[in-house]
Amino acid sequence: MNAFARMLLVAGAHAAGKVPMFRAPLRRAYERYYFNRAQGQIRLFSGVYPDFAAALEAIPADRRAGHDHAATAQRFTEDLYRVFPMDYPILFWLNRLLPQCRLLFDWGGNIGISYFAFQRHLQYPPELTWLVSDVPAVVREGRERARQAQARGLQFTDSLERLCEADLLLAAGSLHFIERPFALLRAQRALPRHLLFNKVPVYERASAVTLQNLGAALVPNHLFNEAEFLGEIQRLGYRLVDRWETDLACRIPFYPEYAIDAYKGYYFTSTATATEATAAHTP
Repeated sequence: MNAFARMLLVAGAHAAGKVPMFRAPLRRAYERYYFNRAQGQIRLFSGVYPDFAAALEAIPADRRAGHDHAATAQRFTEDLYRVFPMDYPILFWLNRLLPQCRLLFDWGGNIGISYFAFQRHLQYPPELTWLVSDVPAVVREGRERARQAQARGLQFTDSLERLCEADLLLAAGSLHFIERPFALLRAQRALPRHLLFNKVPVYERASAVTLQNLGAALVPNHLFNEAEFLGEIQRLGYRLVDRWETDLACRIPFYPEYAIDAYKGYYFTSTATATEATAAHTP
């Protein structure tokens, strides 16, 4: 299928709900296309599910599932030093928070893409440890990248063990790929003073799960109800300081009611430091 035909198929799949007689054949065609795409930088969605388990059951046996694969670890290599417009709110807050930060915990930080991209725009304190937590295959690739780049402040782990030591938790586009992120946070002995989240798929309707095709693998993907999302973080003892929209969107063919026009980013501070954070936000 050439690029023009693929474009027509995806456009037709998105419009199928408006023409019921074409819905079934377009859906079959789109699903064949979706599940067969396995190369390159892909951003496609399929289906709506009640939870991760149901989404995983929909993945064909011959396709990789999840992020714990060498191919998945390597898919962001070309973006290693790129900063996108949606990254600038994170840069804004890191510029203010890093001078007081000794351990930054980068949850789902892949092979250190934020560390490498942001180092051209930020002054990392010499005592800073930037600790990326990810799945084992990604951690192995990340450690090799850090060794090659002689990035001494960049470290990797496949656990949350040191999260209790961190001053700042960064999750830049990873929370929705974690099956139970709030339960994992509640289980920690202690949590950082500051939370920086970016590229979070939130909307007003009920929470759900979709499948995202990354090319290298198919992965379940939360669609968070924003009020529930904010409530979970606030119950952990945090106050919302800043929020912004990104240029990422989610369009699931045949499910237009689950569309998200703009993923969001957030900065939270623990209630004990809310006054300090608000002062930092004041021009």
